[in-house]
Amino acid sequence: MGEYLHRKPKKKKLWVIVLAALLAVVLAVTLVLVGLRQQTPMQNSNDSSSDAKVTGKTLPKDFIDRNTAASYIILGDITNNRILYTKNENQTCYPASLTKLMTAIVALENVPDPTTAFTLGDEVHMIAPGSSRAYLTVGTRLTLEHLLQALLLPSGNDAAYAIAVQVGRVIADNPALDKQAALQIFLEKMNDKAKALGCAGTHFANPDGIHRDDHYTTAADMLRIATFASQQKTIAHIMQQPEVQATLLSGQTATWKNTNRMVQKDNIYTYADATGMKTGSTDEAGYCLVASATRNGCTSIAVVMGSPTESGRFEDARGLLDISFQ
Repeated sequence: MGEYLHRKPKKKKLWVIVLAALLAVVLAVTLVLVGLRQQTPMQNSNDSSSDAKVTGKTLPKDFIDRNTAASYIILGDITNNRILYTKNENQTCYPASLTKLMTAIVALENVPDPTTAFTLGDEVHMIAPGSSRAYLTVGTRLTLEHLLQALLLPSGNDAAYAIAVQVGRVIADNPALDKQAALQIFLEKMNDKAKALGCAGTHFANPDGIHRDDHYTTAADMLRIATFASQQKTIAHIMQQPEVQATLLSGQTATWKNTNRMVQKDNIYTYADATGMKTGSTDEAGYCLVASATRNGCTSIAVVMGSPTESGRFEDARGLLDISFQ
């Protein structure tokens, strides 16, 4: 009896310990399940607000933010009509020579035949000091395609004013129209086309992109313009050329090299799938680039604006295009 009474409390104590342990395990599992249930909506919310959707995969937006230097960026999958990544895409910024994409668009919409001939006047001297040039001269006779090559490859501001004035006169049906009046007609067409493309944050004050406070755009608007430009056969063909050697109608020869190093051969920024677009830079705009590429039948366009360095715009564009094709 005494032995029995001595062992019984031990069994009871052991039972209590086992029960307590089981309760602790149940409580711990319950807390974990509750925590996961509460956490799941928050994670989903973070995914939708801070991750970039890329061709069916999810990439962390904050990672891309940290690894791009430009202030204004938008990356579009043009084939599938999807925006893959954005940074300050609706904030006003300056386009510099990205402007020339719209100059080319308006030129071809109003003079659809690229073999149309023009004789240049002193509008080639309307450029601002320090302008990039294609070195066009008064009296030169050449085609619209030549002018577009001079505009889009070496980014000639002289070509931009030649196009604006010559095409402005065509629009007015007045070959003798004053160059300033012809220029204004062309600028109106540029702004009309921007509105037609849905560019609510854009205003053009010149055809070349030299800085003016009233000459501005957004990265999102520039993607709209670039997408349309990429669909124009003549523009698309010119933009993908590393350089052209042209013989003008008046006999001069010209070699114009593309300022977009991604389509050039054998440099550190060469991009095998690049299909062109446009560079630009001013002190106020920083370094800008619209870059397009096609891989496995899918075309992407990266708009990079406000980069602090010339190399940075190419590095950002290369990385963004790589991401778009993953």
